[in-house]
Amino acid sequence: MCMKKVFTLLLLAFIGVGLSAQYALPADFETPEEDTVWNQFANAGDDPANIALAENPATDGINTSANCLMFVVLDNADPWAGAWAEAYGEMSFTEENHVMEMMVYKDKVSPSALKVEVGDGDNVELKVSNTKTGECELLTFDLSAAVGHTYSRLTIFPDFPDERTSGGTVYIDNIQFVGGSTYVREAHGAEINVYPNPTEDLLTVKYPQIESVALSNITG
Repeated sequence: MCMKKVFTLLLLAFIGVGLSAQYALPADFETPEEDTVWNQFANAGDDPANIALAENPATDGINTSANCLMFVVLDNADPWAGAWAEAYGEMSFTEENHVMEMMVYKDKVSPSALKVEVGDGDNVELKVSNTKTGECELLTFDLSAAVGHTYSRLTIFPDFPDERTSGGTVYIDNIQFVGGSTYVREAHGAEINVYPNPTEDLLTVKYPQIESVALSNITG
């Protein structure tokens, strides 16, 4: 009986992970294969090699994390070349929580942009230019136009000039709400169907909006 109770507690923890998005903000790119949830566009053919996880090129600056997302913008890419992801859960914008930030390391000064899409309001996009090259810089995006709405798609534009004259390599890290807030929809009650419990080899999880299930043990 005691073992059954312990398993049930662990199973509830598994459900909580499985019904969340595959990843959660902040997008810190420390998880293997996190680059694969980003869909590249307008980058002169969108070769998968142009977007990948990479070592942080400047851990001695304001960003001390080990890894980041490397985005190679080609010289003949459209000005709006970028990538989008829907793997970070729903993002709800309020009066208290509508400012996002993104760290960039760039080899030239140019605008970068964040855009939130696929929600119950108009899409919102904002450009902010870096002021430094060869070191990491924190860009802040005041997305107040998204207040009162919830979105599921996050889009990044690493190098977004008015007119493309050259490309470049941009390193992106720590995309998040200021203060580190995140929004993941919680599910309760009859919406979730998990069986059998207890189980040894096979576990079935049914939920109307499920995208993926992740299992972990008690140590994480």
